[in-house]
Amino acid sequence: MATKKTSKTTTVRDYSILSQLRALRGQRLATVVGAIVGAVVPVLVYRIAHHHAADTPALWLIVAGGLLFSASSVYSWGLRLFGGQWYKAGGFTILLELSTVFVDGWESKLALSILVLINAVNLAHALVVGNRPARRKA
Repeated sequence: MATKKTSKTTTVRDYSILSQLRALRGQRLATVVGAIVGAVVPVLVYRIAHHHAADTPALWLIVAGGLLFSASSVYSWGLRLFGGQWYKAGGFTILLELSTVFVDGWESKLALSILVLINAVNLAHALVVGNRPARRKA
């Protein structure tokens, strides 16, 4: 677990993608629970968008909530993956999230698979390490 000092008074935890995966070793229960909870959101978003929202437009609110939940994890992974380049992380997030909702076919299922992976690892890591912000230094 690395910590990066950003100013005189704050520190930010810098969890690389690989360090998140390493933290899950030997943590079977947290990994399984995280994988289940992490998978539920993108799968429900996919199912509701493709099979239910056309008949009940109010369900698009559920889809929007799921996209917001997932997008924050995907964006933070994108920042790590692309060396802090926000525009690449944003494009990556938009591509995956909206492909899952608005595209039919194998492309949508591929995007869904990647979203399940990212959300599963992110939530499992939060269960193992905790989802607390780094402590402020006085």
